[in-house]
Amino acid sequence: MQADAEFIRETLDDLQMRVTVYFSTTPAEVTSARNLDLVTVAAQLSSAVDNWNSRGSGFVLDRITKFMICITKFREIHGSSYFEAP
Repeated sequence: MQADAEFIRETLDDLQMRVTVYFSTTPAEVTSARNLDLVTVAAQLSSAVDNWNSRGSGFVLDRITKFMICITKFREIHGSSYFEAP
């Protein structure tokens, strides 16, 4: 999963400074026997935001501008593994 988020902060001259920050989760294997763990996805993204904010920038999350789920088909044939092209 990938998320683009917009952060804002007030400047000394009462203007708003905006920055876009890009976050992603670790890849997850999803099968018919293993569902996507959305709690883990949310925790990873939240942790990434907290880590970015911990640097003391003073920015506050304003909005998520893009959220993308990247899906890649995985195959294993005769002991060889590969990702299929879309």
